[in-house]
Amino acid sequence: MTGLIAPLATPLIGMMMFGNLMRECGVVDRLAGAAENELINVVTIFLGVTVGPTMTGARFLNPQTLAIFAMGLLAFALDTAAGVLFGKLMCVFSGRRINPLIGASGISALPHSARVIAKLGQEEDFSNFILMQAMGANTAGQIASVIAGGAILAFLAK
Repeated sequence: MTGLIAPLATPLIGMMMFGNLMRECGVVDRLAGAAENELINVVTIFLGVTVGPTMTGARFLNPQTLAIFAMGLLAFALDTAAGVLFGKLMCVFSGRRINPLIGASGISALPHSARVIAKLGQEEDFSNFILMQAMGANTAGQIASVIAGGAILAFLAK
């Protein structure tokens, strides 16, 4: 389906699916562990070593970069607020009790936003066990952001 909506996002979705398959199948535990730990650390080091030296203060800290950071912070805050409001709206229209915190976990900061939401829910009420529901919304937010990124790339490529 992603290939139809945003073909440029297909490799990203494919890698997410491949990583999930490696972790969940239980056959390639060593490879899954290496991908989760050692490989991600090596890639992070290589990115830091190759990209880091090119990022001088004069090139990086300019008004355009600061504006991008500000827009990202604003988008993060608005996404959280809109998620909570949409959760409350779902509560009204469905007629069932839905924890509005689930809407705030739709941010694609996987898995941190889901864990923070689950912790906040348990601080309010010890009988709140919403981690699985929050992870579902969190994963959906991750997939949606990959598809949106692919759509933007397709738009900018023309």
